[in-house]
Amino acid sequence: MLRIQRHLSHFLLSLGLLFSLNSHAAGSVEMQVESIIRQAMNGYNQAMESGDISEWVKYFSDNVKRQSPFSSQSGKKEFTEFFTAEFKAFKAEYNVKQIIVHGRTAAVVYTWEAQHKSSGDFFKVPMVAIYDMDTSGRFGDVTYYFDTARVVKYGKDMAGNN
Repeated sequence: MLRIQRHLSHFLLSLGLLFSLNSHAAGSVEMQVESIIRQAMNGYNQAMESGDISEWVKYFSDNVKRQSPFSSQSGKKEFTEFFTAEFKAFKAEYNVKQIIVHGRTAAVVYTWEAQHKSSGDFFKVPMVAIYDMDTSGRFGDVTYYFDTARVVKYGKDMAGNN
């Protein structure tokens, strides 16, 4: 009887370890995605401050696809052109409120706090962006959701919206 209890204890302990290892392994991808998305959000703010777009676009794959209510871009060249125009027209930052990660996908809830450089207008736009990480560890897809009414008058300064 003691032998059966000991084997049962070892079995349950092994089973518990197995589940905890699988749980950690599944969570580790999500933890990596969350870490990279936090770095990317800080990278946007640093790039905007320094004017060095490379600090932002380095988080995205060569085949990145970007979509928003105003425009869409496909490929690193179009993506970089879009943000180069944004950096030229606005002084802005991402003020992250919440990050939700599932697998390789992150939903980021934030406020885009921006000043239109030519008019001096300051505004805040609540946004949600969905970032999908590809197997290279970079984001291959990003879709932005926001109310266009707050920024429609600046549309001519946004790439892809001429």
